[in-house]
Amino acid sequence: MDKPTADRMASDRVRQRIIRFNPRLKDAISEAKVRPRILLLQGPVGPFFKTLQAHLEQNGYDVWRVCFNAGDRFYSSKKGRINFHGDIHEWRNWFHDFASTAGFDRVILFGAEREIHRVARNAAQRLGIDVLSLEEGYIRPGYITVEQGGNNSASPLAGRLPPPEMRYHDQPDFPAEDFKGFRPMCLHGFVYYSFRTFFTFGKRRELFHRPLSALPEIFYWLRNAGRRIHRHPHNTKTVEWLVKRCHKNYYLVPFQVDADAQMQDAALGWNRLRLISATLKSFAQNAPQESRLVFKVHPLERGHANHHALIDEMARAYGISDRVDILDHGSMGLLAHHAAGMITITSTSGLSAIHHGTPLLVLGEALYAHPELAVCAHGKPDFDAFWSCRHVADPTLRRAYLNWIMHEALAVGDYYARPGIHTACHSVLGRLKEHKSAVIDMAEARSAG
Repeated sequence: MDKPTADRMASDRVRQRIIRFNPRLKDAISEAKVRPRILLLQGPVGPFFKTLQAHLEQNGYDVWRVCFNAGDRFYSSKKGRINFHGDIHEWRNWFHDFASTAGFDRVILFGAEREIHRVARNAAQRLGIDVLSLEEGYIRPGYITVEQGGNNSASPLAGRLPPPEMRYHDQPDFPAEDFKGFRPMCLHGFVYYSFRTFFTFGKRRELFHRPLSALPEIFYWLRNAGRRIHRHPHNTKTVEWLVKRCHKNYYLVPFQVDADAQMQDAALGWNRLRLISATLKSFAQNAPQESRLVFKVHPLERGHANHHALIDEMARAYGISDRVDILDHGSMGLLAHHAAGMITITSTSGLSAIHHGTPLLVLGEALYAHPELAVCAHGKPDFDAFWSCRHVADPTLRRAYLNWIMHEALAVGDYYARPGIHTACHSVLGRLKEHKSAVIDMAEARSAG
């Protein structure tokens, strides 16, 4: 068999693997590419990716989207939709074949550390395809995160300080606009996970980035709403009391969602239960007697676990129940400003501590884990020493760092509220155009050299 024939047969085998899940792809991958081609993978719950696809199409892009479950399909357009029905091993092979054949210029995804997205990012890197990774805003409300390659511990900015030529020393301009996206997010989340759970079958369920059961989830979210309403007066009074009477005399411990993909490796073995146990034990034995320990429950976890009962029981066992507070909601910025210190695994709440000049202990591989900005534990924290820690970065460095993060990683918008969705689409389009201009400039520079 001559080489051209062998190459043609190999190419045919690849095409057969590609069209296995969607026969209509046979014609699509054979079409000549006349516009920049973008592939969307999983997005945030709700209609954002559907709206983004339409927005990009209107601006001259050829956009395709892979749907992995019924929730993805419910919030997608039929145009350019590819339904993937395999498991993670089939996804690894299929994505490589498809991406290398279809001529994509860019992959856009939300949640860089989801397993399907880690596979896609690794393959795209080998194939020389750029990846635009979206995430909830490092600073909220009013911002989304838009970065090349990955986010959080996988961000190109992770663990770094801004280079001298990019140190913007003006006070960071946090936007006053709040798109009010929390309630729409909860609604879209309920719809998405209901469709995903009830109408996704077989091995496709192996690709769920959060293994949820429908009926328990309904109960948890109803309990979430009930707890927020029931505990609102107590939370408000507690926050006011802490701010007025305990200024710089309490340590703040914000929780994260344990099921978040970014907590898998970057947490370095830490989770919420271990964090509660370790901080309470050390606080009881070594923290100043007049100080307090404040746990801040993540709003998405409020109904999923009985944090109050667990913390109360452990605090009583250590004899410090009168020095421990638990908050279900409250302004993170306000709490961070008045705190004597903050302890976090990888939470972006740490950026609020940096902004307010509050000592920060980070246990995992967080975006901001740099010794000039925080006490970096690398998975082995010295809680006992932190209670007397006064390590805070210089104000000039803190301003420069936050401005750098805002300039390089953030964009205005919201994924869930209608006005914020349209703003976010414009922001993503702007980043695509910026990157295209940068690539052209680099190519021209090489030619001139």
